[in-house]
Amino acid sequence: MNGLFLPTTGNGGAPVLVVEDESMIRMLLVWELEEAGLMVIEADGADAAVVELEANPSIALVVTDIRMPGSMDGLGLASWMHIHARGCPIIITSGFASPPDFATINPAIAFTWSKPYLPRDVAGCAAEMIAQHLHST
Repeated sequence: MNGLFLPTTGNGGAPVLVVEDESMIRMLLVWELEEAGLMVIEADGADAAVVELEANPSIALVVTDIRMPGSMDGLGLASWMHIHARGCPIIITSGFASPPDFATINPAIAFTWSKPYLPRDVAGCAAEMIAQHLHST
């Protein structure tokens, strides 16, 4: 479902990019983000996310898993974003018991959620981050 725009505008028209290779998790997370009033773009891996980030510079936030197939994982995506999508906030979801020091990868990594997580909690965090950003600009 790469590049799927959903018709909500609670984030001022700037979409959230969800990067998750497990379709059921991605579907639940997208649904919760929509329920929070956010427009969403989906990517099934970091490679597809790069395509979306290059095509949609207005992306307001990225929610990404770490472990994904392809030429890079979620940490590789965060490193790529540090150069090419500087300042775009990132929420990382991880099944790692002890995640790495994310700040050294990209200071824009704002939150990490350990799996299992409730998609509504991640969506609520994303909605709050976007609302704060819209009010600060």
